[in-house]
Amino acid sequence: MSALFDNFLIPITVGLAVTFLGAVIGWLCRRRWRALAPARVLRRFSLLGTTGADGSLRHHETTRAPGSVVTLRFGDLSQRFELTDSPLSDGTYAAEPLDHL
Repeated sequence: MSALFDNFLIPITVGLAVTFLGAVIGWLCRRRWRALAPARVLRRFSLLGTTGADGSLRHHETTRAPGSVVTLRFGDLSQRFELTDSPLSDGTYAAEPLDHL
């Protein structure tokens, strides 16, 4: 019985304990990183300095964070905008042009 215990049961028990401990540590790390990541929110940005065919401001919807730079194409021209967290009166956020056409 002692040989069976020494050669078989102790290594299996230790292996199961190490596997269980690793799974618990992995679960805790994933849970912590998920709590630290901010939720991605869909925001609507008014592209300042641009107008559509009807004369109103153009809009762009994205989940990118404020401070990001996006490049948008209008026909054959492309223009870069910096997304801000400044709300406008219509409920959208301002996207300031970086390239002046």
